[in-house]
Amino acid sequence: MNKSKNKELIREKFNDAADIYDKFRKSIIPNFDDLYGVLVELADLNVKNPRILDLGAGTGLLTRYLLEKYPEAHFQLMDLSEEMLNIAQTRFKGLENFEYIPADYVNEPFNGNFDLVVSSLSIHHLKHQEKQLLNSKVFDHLNPGGIFLNADQVTGPHEFSENIYQKNWFKKIEASDMDEEHKKPALERMKFDNPATLEENLKWLEEAGFADVDVYYKYYNFVVLFGRKL
Repeated sequence: MNKSKNKELIREKFNDAADIYDKFRKSIIPNFDDLYGVLVELADLNVKNPRILDLGAGTGLLTRYLLEKYPEAHFQLMDLSEEMLNIAQTRFKGLENFEYIPADYVNEPFNGNFDLVVSSLSIHHLKHQEKQLLNSKVFDHLNPGGIFLNADQVTGPHEFSENIYQKNWFKKIEASDMDEEHKKPALERMKFDNPATLEENLKWLEEAGFADVDVYYKYYNFVVLFGRKL
């Protein structure tokens, strides 16, 4: 399947799920509050009204937390799914410090430079080459001292660990309050996952020029990655 066709299918799947996406986030993502909480803690900027770019922003869940920390920030939300962004616009209705960009963030030019670029549970859908290109693109559009934070999924470094990751994840989903009607499309969307290993992710960030690259949170296959531009 070519890249454009694959992204069109991803866009359609997430458009279809937009209305119920928020309701079942915590059923799909184990320790959701910890994952997002660590990312927001690490978004420690010495800027009162920073420019913040959220890649794969979806319905604005992550941005909602960042808005509490930086109410005077200027936010740009980019996502492939127009329906997801429509919900984000409703969430932040009346706020003038927001821009919404329905586009493929790998190929769409970024509008200006930023103090903080974030992403949550999105970049793992990309081809590995696209992940590397995106890292360089983010680095180029960060202001000096800017931070890139990515809460995402990784694959295990070997088959044994990957099996442990998947067993834990599906056990958590089965134990959640998600009903069968909504579980099936959620599992269908997982077929578009294409995570890299933690080691690959860290290496690609360093190769793009980021300093102080690290993983500050890891629960099986869910991580928070950090890099900053000196």
